[in-house]
Amino acid sequence: MGHGIFINNLFKHWTYQVFAPGAVLRKKYEAYKSLLSHDKKAHELMAELEDIYYRQVPVDFRVIQEKYEELSRHVAAIIHHLARICPTRYRALGDYFKKFDFYIRFMLEPPPSVCSPPFTMPITKLPPDGKAPAGGKAFNLSRIVKELNLPVPEGFVVTGNAWCYFVEFNNLRETIDTVLAKIDIHSIASLETASRSLVSKIREAQIPPDIERALYESFNALWPENHGAGDMRVAVRSSAAGEDSESSFAGQYHTVLNTEKIDLPDAYKEVLASKYSPEAIYYRINVGLSDTETPMAVLVLGMIDARTSGVIYTQDLDEPESERMMIHAVRGLGERLVSGRVSPDIITVSKTPPLMILSKKPGTETIPNWPSDSGRNGKIKVDGTEIGDAAIDDTSVLSLADWGTRLEAFFKGPQDIEWCQDLDGRLFLLQSRPLRTGARIPDSSLRNCNFDDVDTPPLLSGGETASAGIGAGRVYKVENAGDLENVPQGAVLVARHASPRYVRVMNRINAIITDTGSTAGHLSSVAREFGIPALVNTGTAYTELVNGTEVTVHADGQKVYGGIVTSMVESPCARRNLLVNSPFMRRLEYVMGFTSPLRLIDPGSDIFNPEGCRSLHDIIRFAHEKAVEEMFAVGNPRMRKIGGSKKLQPGIPMLFYVIDVGGGLEEGSREAKSVVVDDISSAPMTAVLKGLRHPDIQWGHFTHFDWAEHDKIVMSGGIISADSAMFASHAVVSRDYANLNLRFGYHFVIVDTVCGDETEDNYILFRFSGGGADLEKRMLRADFLSRILFRLGFEIEKKSDLVDAQLKSIDRQTTEEKLDMLGRLLGATRLMDMYLKDESMVDIYAQEFMDGRYHFATEDLNA
Repeated sequence: MGHGIFINNLFKHWTYQVFAPGAVLRKKYEAYKSLLSHDKKAHELMAELEDIYYRQVPVDFRVIQEKYEELSRHVAAIIHHLARICPTRYRALGDYFKKFDFYIRFMLEPPPSVCSPPFTMPITKLPPDGKAPAGGKAFNLSRIVKELNLPVPEGFVVTGNAWCYFVEFNNLRETIDTVLAKIDIHSIASLETASRSLVSKIREAQIPPDIERALYESFNALWPENHGAGDMRVAVRSSAAGEDSESSFAGQYHTVLNTEKIDLPDAYKEVLASKYSPEAIYYRINVGLSDTETPMAVLVLGMIDARTSGVIYTQDLDEPESERMMIHAVRGLGERLVSGRVSPDIITVSKTPPLMILSKKPGTETIPNWPSDSGRNGKIKVDGTEIGDAAIDDTSVLSLADWGTRLEAFFKGPQDIEWCQDLDGRLFLLQSRPLRTGARIPDSSLRNCNFDDVDTPPLLSGGETASAGIGAGRVYKVENAGDLENVPQGAVLVARHASPRYVRVMNRINAIITDTGSTAGHLSSVAREFGIPALVNTGTAYTELVNGTEVTVHADGQKVYGGIVTSMVESPCARRNLLVNSPFMRRLEYVMGFTSPLRLIDPGSDIFNPEGCRSLHDIIRFAHEKAVEEMFAVGNPRMRKIGGSKKLQPGIPMLFYVIDVGGGLEEGSREAKSVVVDDISSAPMTAVLKGLRHPDIQWGHFTHFDWAEHDKIVMSGGIISADSAMFASHAVVSRDYANLNLRFGYHFVIVDTVCGDETEDNYILFRFSGGGADLEKRMLRADFLSRILFRLGFEIEKKSDLVDAQLKSIDRQTTEEKLDMLGRLLGATRLMDMYLKDESMVDIYAQEFMDGRYHFATEDLNA
């Protein structure tokens, strides 16, 4: 602790208070206690924010906003209570707080929401800046139609403005924020509880009449009933902000197919509600987006009676540098492909002109999925000959490949493209988004990923690498959704199908293995984003792997080994692609820059002032230091007897005055003019007195008399009594606090301490200075004190004959024991400066004191 803490801005005005000084002191003590309480909470909140930031703990951004709101209130309260303790100083502290608070709130402020029309827009008429209201999926389709003139189904988008108005109209924002702030995404139960609450709120809410009217008007404009569109069906799909951009949100939102006009409002609400599915909440939080950053726009497209559907990856995930693209195809609707329930035909096509088919790998499906006449999804069996045929003809493959190369060039990067082909053979594009390639190992590290020397034979070989990497753990088989609740930490999830619902346990698993599925499925996309090694379409993993056994999954090598293969799990291939550069982390980094760094470390430095603060942490540190300093100095040596104080009969030859600021004295003694030791109920005061009154301390004819002050008065011709309060020791006490100013002849001691049940609040501050002997002997006593205090665990700073010491964050019992020892030390050293002669005596006496000797004066003074 710096020397300056004890000598600058001491509590001098206590000496000069002429009006009810006891009451003033009580108010200052109350302010001090309040400041410490707010200081404790502020440090807790700051630690929680630091934990989230440095450990990259995924939480909803509403948690950050609420924690900062609370932190800001506590810091403001700290400044307020510091002003109560020392009202004429540190006024600039509030100005610096307002500045930092403004910067932080600016970053925490949710993006501006637009709740006004247009509530719907045709996808062919989205403006160049229409991505914000329309969402990524709809905006990309609009550009494909208008700028590339490629075929997409007719449709319109229900804008994010409509979502905003929907929330505002039903007063849902506060409810949503409250629920999201309480989510523990590591708990499936917590996710599902929050999801049920929010989904039900959305379903129960009313669609504002203006939005419902816009829905029907847009539908009628595209598909008028008098033009034979009376039985028109549409697909209602999500197009949320953030979707199909840096984060895919693949499979996280709901799609309602085969929707008739009359059911359009309900289908719209169903897609809105899917914003709060457990998987969507988990995904959004993990990629670092806040709820308000992802308003839900909804895309309404004419339903295509699809003969074939699929996905184009314009880059080969296994060999990204190759000039190849992969076209995945299934019969009927594409939902079975992206949901991981079937394995598609995979056609590999060269990207370099002339485009040509390089290979074909047939899928494993047996039953296609086509829209039925009833308007619901139906399964139609076909004969074996048709199933054995390719799902798509070569001419269509090459057309899709041409579109894929054009889209990759247009969007300036590899694309993940959904397409379908109707019963007449016409091809349509349904979406195009950036392709998630996962965390691949750089070429320079490939030599470290060759595991030919692994002795362990694989338990399983084959399948497709959906997400690169290596993961190991115990096999946990998932049969149904209920099994997810019990997935253990570090498991290797094994399932029959590659379902997107497994997203909600991504934080628990080290790898994924499925019997079916493809690299084009939603689960595969999300696994790549999260850096989870995934092997799909193995065909037999669910049957062959034994539940509970340890395995190592080498997704790149398409092998599963028995046991934990150390050379694999410790290789660079096992590193995961953490989402460190998410919007969440970028914003939190800015917030923490004005919250956490501590610049004001040394109270004695020139920058330890309000103008030196650069963060909330600096403000908290400065205010705490100055508050302790003020309270430490409350018993000023020149302090006269103040109103409300009581004379203490300590049972030793010391003149003591005590003022109780709350629970420091027993009830029955509060009206008495004098008190005895048994009347003291202050824990720290009792402990100090216990030490001073130790039976092995011989007080003899010692007097409390302040010879230094008395000599000044006598020399000036004054007459004053030795019993004057001018020369007494003073103590300000409460139940768990004491500030003592002790007078021992020519030297002075200050002790400021909290001794309560909260360990982190407890501390002892100690100062010793002065003496009647020459400076050399006073310095020897200071050496003696420093050695004892060091052995007692204190941090020491000694300058000349002045000793400052501190001890913090110790439990109640230990605090009482240390205060007891301080009392013994003060009693034992009261005249030590008179008889210490050299360093050798200091060493001897220090050891003897620790061995229990508390009286040295008699034999040495007589020697």
